[in-house]
Amino acid sequence: MTPEEIEALIALQELDLKLLEFEKHQAAQPRLIEEIEAPLSLVRQEKERVEAELALARNQHRHFETELVSNNERFKKIQTQQMGIRNQIEFEAFQNEMESLKERADSLEESGLKWIEREDEAKTRLPEVAERLKEAEKLAAEKRSELDAKTAELKRIHDEASQLCAPHIARIPPTVLGYYKRLRGAGKKPFVSIVKRGACSGCGFRHPAQRLQEIRQGRRMVSCEQCGRIQIWREQEQEKVGF
Repeated sequence: MTPEEIEALIALQELDLKLLEFEKHQAAQPRLIEEIEAPLSLVRQEKERVEAELALARNQHRHFETELVSNNERFKKIQTQQMGIRNQIEFEAFQNEMESLKERADSLEESGLKWIEREDEAKTRLPEVAERLKEAEKLAAEKRSELDAKTAELKRIHDEASQLCAPHIARIPPTVLGYYKRLRGAGKKPFVSIVKRGACSGCGFRHPAQRLQEIRQGRRMVSCEQCGRIQIWREQEQEKVGF
């Protein structure tokens, strides 16, 4: 491969990595959105549970109040009727019913008080949860804005890189380009590895002397025997590492 072809291949890889970064970001979007929405959803659900608890407590409170009023009215009625009783059997029957109504009244009052306590507890919790929901919504909105900004920036870079690929592709031999595309499709980044200290910079495999010479001469494309990445030689890189 000529120096021009090598530089075109490296330039294409740099652009492709930008394209892949956007593709990776897009694939992760559902997960990222879910991570933003999950905490917010939990607080919303908690608020709904507290609201449901408050509504239930209010309904049950009213129910037991109504039952207690009805029970007391029945007690007063029986008490009035008892005054006109003339025999012992009827008197005892009325007395038993009145005792039963007294016990029921105590039970209704106890149940009503329990629901009042639950109602008061829900009333206390609701503003606290509402405030937490407000904070969670604010935080989620900030994170969504950050995600949208990152997506827009990566999209801008992606679109610019897409437009710059064509000139580099035109300078790369078809066989090399075909192999490069297969590596790209497999997602084996980097697709092109610069040889450093006699080894593939992608996987670290040390090339035999003869293969190293072939890479250096650049007469044909050479891939790494271990990872399959395209191997290229750049004199400036060898000077950096003192090869």
